[in-house]
Amino acid sequence: MYLVKLDKTGNVVTDDSVYAIEEFRAVLEAKSLGRKGMLWVSLFTDYDSIYRHFTETERARMISSNVFGNYDWKGIKNEKIAHAISKYKELQFDPLDAQLAVFNEKINQYTEFLKNVNISEDNAADMQKVMIGIDKMLSTRQKLLDTIERRGDRAKISGDAEMSYLEKMQSIIK
Repeated sequence: MYLVKLDKTGNVVTDDSVYAIEEFRAVLEAKSLGRKGMLWVSLFTDYDSIYRHFTETERARMISSNVFGNYDWKGIKNEKIAHAISKYKELQFDPLDAQLAVFNEKINQYTEFLKNVNISEDNAADMQKVMIGIDKMLSTRQKLLDTIERRGDRAKISGDAEMSYLEKMQSIIK
């Protein structure tokens, strides 16, 4: 995950860095939410979540089922959860990931469109134009993915990122 760490059992690692964020602390300290609530927020919001390919509605249902054992868990309507989601989005915002999400959404729309249209002699030329458009979009999306890949691993809030060269040199001088 991007902002918070999960242990091998899938639980949120609750170190000081997570508690330092007021909105996360509110979820963690709520009796009805706690670590499971924060796990739900992370899985729902994080760019690296295994649930990111689902629509928001389906994502909420799948995560609710897996975390709380109830597809219809109404936690998303909880004010603390809503504030934590908002803060999570703010902290992890990356324009490249936002662009990728838009490309993925548009590709899904094209897919649904193609699935629902029968190709005939009357619309074959138009469908070919659509396919060329999809190809260009996929090519641009791949370039975006390559750029995201080149930027490297993201550092986590928990502070396990390595020091930069300058930081290492400054620590040696002291």
